[in-house]
Amino acid sequence: MNIQYLHGILSRIDEIKVIGKSSEVDGIICNVMGIVRHGAQMHLLILQYDEGYQERIEEREAAELSDTPDIPRSNRMFLRNDRKNEPINPFRSVRKVFIADREFEVFSSECNRLNTQDWEHLLVIAQFLNNGWQPNEIDYQDIDMLFLNRLKLEGDYNSIPVFSQNPELRFVMRPCNEVCQVEKPVTLKVGGQYPDKITFRDATTGAEHWVQINRVYLVDIWEEMNKTFSNPEFQEKLTPEEINQVRLNFEKKFTEVCPKGMYFPVVKYECEEDISLQFYSRSYLDAEPVHRSSGMVFMFRPDQPLGILGLKLKAAVIQEPVPADTETIEAEIFQYSYVTVKDDILL
Repeated sequence: MNIQYLHGILSRIDEIKVIGKSSEVDGIICNVMGIVRHGAQMHLLILQYDEGYQERIEEREAAELSDTPDIPRSNRMFLRNDRKNEPINPFRSVRKVFIADREFEVFSSECNRLNTQDWEHLLVIAQFLNNGWQPNEIDYQDIDMLFLNRLKLEGDYNSIPVFSQNPELRFVMRPCNEVCQVEKPVTLKVGGQYPDKITFRDATTGAEHWVQINRVYLVDIWEEMNKTFSNPEFQEKLTPEEINQVRLNFEKKFTEVCPKGMYFPVVKYECEEDISLQFYSRSYLDAEPVHRSSGMVFMFRPDQPLGILGLKLKAAVIQEPVPADTETIEAEIFQYSYVTVKDDILL
């Protein structure tokens, strides 16, 4: 880094408008600093502090220094929601924001954890301080425990619009995916019959749900990919040389994930309309994590729209290959997910 680098950062800041509204949202201290304009682009900046995240980081660092480090020792521990050291971001799904009577669509958002070497963001914060911004409630928190959320506002602007003093802010959310823990043991029989619904509960709230399994079968991903490579529509898009290169790249990566002769289990099921299920084998959940150089996630669409109950048919792939003669799989309904829209945030 040199002086010219710092000068370049400052020269990209064409205009700043301080808002400075502080509030607690979902237990997170949030300070809406204001708007910064770079050329024709405007970003609304929000500085956030998650006390719970700091506590989790401190606990993890203390465990790493002890004789019994608190690290995930199984895929189950790695996949559980309550083990993820991610901060809460109340603004992760903002669709648009109202500032006083002006409406702005949010084109994209980016949330970064600050650090003392992050000169680009620190210089922007310094400019806000020079323009009268007050870092209420976060002025004594460690820099590396703060997160800067940048909401890029749709459109091109020659200047930042004029707002009234202390304008009201309203953040309108877009749909987002929520994941809930279950861990319900089930025995899956390949080609078996499932006459009854299976009930399961949300591990956090205790809310009861159900699933009606229609079918469990094994699929040969290698055969499915050969069908794709042989599809005339696919062949029309690429030259024979390009198809061969794509095939070689796929085989190189896929051999590590699913060797030839192994199959992926697929569960077709019906359940409440707004939720989807994730199944894992118990052997996979209890095994130690294996770090691979590549990874793939496979998804299947049901070949018919409705199941035996007349509801939408869904499919879940157990992302672990099994031999062709597999008859039963000791598994778990590990998680379920649903799409929700958060309430507006008013400041």
